Amino acid sequence: MYDIIGDIHGHADQLEKLLREMGYKKNGRGYFHTERTAVFVGDFIDRGPKIRETLKIVRDMTENGKALAVMGNHEYNAMCYNTKNEKGEYLRKRSDNNINQHSATIEQFGNYESEWKSYLEWFHTLPLYLDLNEIRIVHACWDNDNIEILGNRNTISPDFLQELNSKSIVKVLHYFGQQMNV
Repeated sequence: MYDIIGDIHGHADQLEKLLREMGYKKNGRGYFHTERTAVFVGDFIDRGPKIRETLKIVRDMTENGKALAVMGNHEYNAMCYNTKNEKGEYLRKRSDNNINQHSATIEQFGNYESEWKSYLEWFHTLPLYLDLNEIRIVHACWDNDNIEILGNRNTISPDFLQELNSKSIVKVLHYFGQQMNV
């Protein structure tokens, strides 16, 4: 059985409370449940007061096989915000709006650059969707045409990130909606 958890946005205290209320226990390797699997539906970062802690909880659970997770548009945007194209320009412009969106994340990782880099690399490993037979999981909208466009690419590798932002893909993946730059 699955517990679907979305849009945590750096609210680690509320996430921990929710996990405990759903019967998850914590050991040295993170939270776990003996009969259930948490499924995180992206948007772990931006806004909240404990982004680093949120990422640690989610990553520990997924890496220990106690949860699954898909990428949200905020993780996608963070990858673009921190990645340059062949011209040396960031894939996500450093506009006031974009800086504001990422300000909490930027501030909380200010003295933890290598840790942030590790999480950015982890974002590249997150699937865009999960098809678990009984249930399909995607951050915003399941669209069969877009799943078909992805083919066997269910994560956004650094090369695929560049391709998505090169405007060479005409049909844009709907579940990232207008947040995507292509």
